[in-house]
Formats: sequence, C-alpha cells, structure tokens
Amino acid sequence: MIKQKALYLDMDDVVADWMEGARRCLHAHNMEKDTHGRIPHASWEFLALQDRFYLDLPLLPGAHELVAWAREYAEKNNMFLAFLTAIPHNNDMPYVFHDKTQWADKHFPGIPVFFGPYSTDKQVHCKPGDILIDDRFDNCASWTAVGGLAHQYTTWEKCKHWIVANLDPSLVKIYVPGQTS
Repeated sequence: MIKQKALYLDMDDVVADWMEGARRCLHAHNMEKDTHGRIPHASWEFLALQDRFYLDLPLLPGAHELVAWAREYAEKNNMFLAFLTAIPHNNDMPYVFHDKTQWADKHFPGIPVFFGPYSTDKQVHCKPGDILIDDRFDNCASWTAVGGLAHQYTTWEKCKHWIVANLDPSLVKIYVPGQTS
C-alpha cells in the first residue's frame, strides 16, 4: 500500500483514446458505449481477439495537459502519482498488463501503472484523501464511498473546471475560459 496520499489517473478514455482505438480496429466510426460504458458484445469479442490492442492506442485529446497538471500537483502536494487502470473483465487479452505498461512508459515515462486488477476493484487502492480521475461513474462512486475524491472524466476542458473548483485554484492562472490548451 502506498504510504503517502495518491493521485491516480485512469488510462482508458482518460489519457488513452480507447474508444477511438476500438472504432479504428472495428471500422465502426459511429460506435458508442452504452450507459454502462460497454460496447456491443460482438464488437468486444472481436477486440478480444486482438492480443495487442492496448499497445498502440492513440492519445486522448488533452492527455498531455492532464498529465502535466497531475505531475505538478502531485509534486507540489507531496503526493504519489500513478495510473490506475483495469484489465478486461473476462481477462481475455493476455498481453494487457505488458501493453498498458509499455504504452504508459512510451507516452508518460516515469509514471507507474497499477491495476485494479478489474475496474470494480479500483477502490481497494483508495485511502481517505486519495484522488481518482476516471471515466466511469461507478468507479468514481466506489472511490468516494471509501473516502477518496473522484472526478468522472469526459474532457480536459470539463476536468479543468473540476480541478479549479475542488483541488487547485492556482490552475486559474493557466486556464482562461473558452481557451483550449
């Protein structure tokens, strides 16, 4: 267990554009997740056959800005910074641990990668005061239920508003409403 307070960033659809990667792989440009954050079962079955799916996911717009802020915030507040991600619920992609770790090291060297291992397990990493930025509502709700602070990520623009309101008013210096980073 991490002894100091921690700031965790999810990977899929927070810094890695999982959905765009899935659309490209499936040649399904209009595909969306359902209200539970899942894609159609047949689409998932096809993705699960792509052993190295996670290795080359594109960056999500705003990923560099989010990680730059997180690095600075963690350093200023003596917090541990890490990615907290999950493996597929069926554990049906054998390279997922390796590929997610390699992906993070390629794009954001020096930030360790922790695994839930499953999405529903993320809250076991939480200590009171720890922060999670994650795209899934249920992960955020579970996190706050055990004393953490969480933000459901959709875009960097919306996340900046949450950061200013809840964590880091100094971000106002670098954030001008209506201006994109």
